[in-house]
Formats: sequence, C-alpha cells, structure tokens
Amino acid sequence: MRILALRPEGLVIPFIHASMVKAFRSLGLEVLVLSFPENEEDAHTLKSLARCVPTAIFTVDLPLGIKNKQSIRDLQSFLGIPWIIWFVDDPDGYGFPGSCDPFWTIVFCWDRQIVGTACSSGAWKGIDPVHLPLAADPEFFFPEGESFPMSFPGGVFVGVTAHSNPFLDNAIRTCSGFDEDISGLWEMWKKGFGKAPQGLAWELLGEKTGIDPGTLQQNPLARLWVQSAVYRLGQKKRKETVCRVIGEGGGVFGDQGWEQPMGNLYRGEVTYGENLRRVYLGSRFILDIRQPQSRTGISQRVYDAGACGTPVLAEFSPELESLFDPEGEIFCFRSIEEAEEIKDRILLDPRAGREKGGRARERVLALHTYRNRANQVLNALHRFFPCSLAYSSIP
Repeated sequence: MRILALRPEGLVIPFIHASMVKAFRSLGLEVLVLSFPENEEDAHTLKSLARCVPTAIFTVDLPLGIKNKQSIRDLQSFLGIPWIIWFVDDPDGYGFPGSCDPFWTIVFCWDRQIVGTACSSGAWKGIDPVHLPLAADPEFFFPEGESFPMSFPGGVFVGVTAHSNPFLDNAIRTCSGFDEDISGLWEMWKKGFGKAPQGLAWELLGEKTGIDPGTLQQNPLARLWVQSAVYRLGQKKRKETVCRVIGEGGGVFGDQGWEQPMGNLYRGEVTYGENLRRVYLGSRFILDIRQPQSRTGISQRVYDAGACGTPVLAEFSPELESLFDPEGEIFCFRSIEEAEEIKDRILLDPRAGREKGGRARERVLALHTYRNRANQVLNALHRFFPCSLAYSSIP
C-alpha cells in the first residue's frame, strides 16, 4: 500500500507529520511526501502516483492558504481515493465539514468532545469522525538520567500567550462593553475551569439579550461574540495561570508577549525537537494549559514531557482519565489555586515528582506513540475501505 502524505506548514505540525510518515514506514508502507496540489497539473501528478498501487492521501489539518475551500472537495472527487485527515486543531477553522467530500474522507480529531459534537450535529454526512489523540515520538523525546543539569528548578511553561486571530481581534475592538463582559466572565470561570467557557459565554449573552441561548446559536453575530469571548478568556487563563505558577527558578518560553508579565523569567523562544527536549529535561515540572480551541483534548506538552519522564502539571480534562492515570502519572489542577498548591508539593518532594514522571513515560511508550496512532489510522482505513485497500492490521 502507498500513502501520499501532503506536507504541512507551521511550527509543530511538520514534526507531527514527519513522525507519522516515519511510523507508516515502520509498519511496512510506502510513503511519498508531497506538497499540497495547488493547480490542475499537480492534481494530475497525484492521480498518476495513485495508479496501480492501493493508495490513500494523508494530511495533518488542511492547508489554510487555500482560499476556495470547495477546491479541496473537488480535488478529492477528482482523485477518487480515500483521504485521511487528522485534525490536530479545531476543524471548524478549516471549513470542515463543507470543505471535504464525505464519500472519500475519514476524519480523525485530537479532541473527543469535538468529535462528539461533529457526530451529533448531523452536518457531516460521511463516516463518523474518529477520536485520535496526539502522541509523542520517543526518538525526539527521551530522558538522560538524573545527572542532567536542573536548569529550571521552579518549573517551565512553553507556549504562546495566545494563538493570534486578527479576525477576532478586530471584532473585539469594535464591540462596545466587551472588556467589561469578559472581566465578569473571568471572575466566574477562574474559580474552577470545569465548565467550558463556551457555555458561560452563551449564558451571559442570553441574559444580556433576553433570548434563549439555543435560539441565539442560529445568529452568526452571536456566534462571533461567543467565539471572541472564548478567545479572550483563553488569553486571560493562560497569562494569569503562568504568572502565578511559574516563579523563582522557573522559565517561560514563547513569544515576546511574555516579556512584560514574566520579567527575567522569560527565556525567549525555543524550537521544537532537541532544544525543547533539553528544556523539558532541565525542568522540575512542565505546566500545561489548554487553549480555547481545545474542548477536552490533551496538548502535545503532556505526551512530549511525559516521554522525557518529566512531571507534568496539567489542567484537568476528562480525556486524561481515559488516556493516563491522573493519580499515578499526571498532576492535575482544576483552578489556579489548586495549580499553585500542587506546584508547591512538587517542589517540596522532587523524588515523588520524578516517580510520577517515570510512570507517565511508561504509559506514553506503551500506548501514545505515533506508531500507535499510525496503526489506528490504518485499521480504520481498512475497516471503512475494505474493497479498495490491500492492508492487514499490523500489531
């Protein structure tokens, strides 16, 4: 069997893509890595490559640079072979489901709640989306023993202050009273992150307008307001949590937006791969805070730091209970105050933290590598397209 893997752009996504390509090859498949076709000639090249050998397309997310989302759907119909799309972001931002041909598409998504919403909404008429969590590549992330220098005994956070969204930024600037509404929502939400910010935002908008939230959800301006509110709440959660949890002896890596609130704890940017691994290995713990586009999905930090054996202090998600042992493998918090309390316990008892990190590494190696994910993808492909693909499950 042959996989035609369409090369993505970005900072981390190309690493996910490369690890999946390597995993497919380790399972005995031929993999050709290609750029996303941008014209009819490229599409004909793809079709010629697909002849004679049972073939499928694999892509992580979809290219954001394609202006006409219908062109992806047309390309799928033109090629006439299965497409495997693994969304490691919110599919809505890529025009899904309208951008995809349901007959030729198998959709995977890193977030279980997004999968459930897509299945229940009725908007997608193809094969039900499949939950496929993120993973780690043990060739990139691995420990080096206790002799590795502890550069950040106060813990580390790695990530941007917020994923920039100029469209939502502009909508916020033109909305009167928006900041006051967000301040009120934040005071409620920061007491406990158990309730989704989307729900809080819809409730507040319903109170302000006197209209039932279920009816409001049909209004595109209302949906834009809620998207903007969730976006801004995510920024507040990330900044305040990092500022209160990462203290003396710690480090924050990311965009320059961290420089003002974190002062000399801001350490600049760090590239994914070996440099990030060394940061993880030199840290007492790794702080993980989910972004708004995640409903319940677990971020890349949990898997990568876990593969290094470094303790992870993660914002709780129901998915943690199904993918890890939150008691024995991951430190979890549901509020900023709880995160501060657990941070203090980790710093007081580093050995217990290392033991928990070691158990997380065992779990990652057993169940959460890209080879595991590649095998899950191929099993689904074989199940949904049994007549066109010559593939047998590889354990």
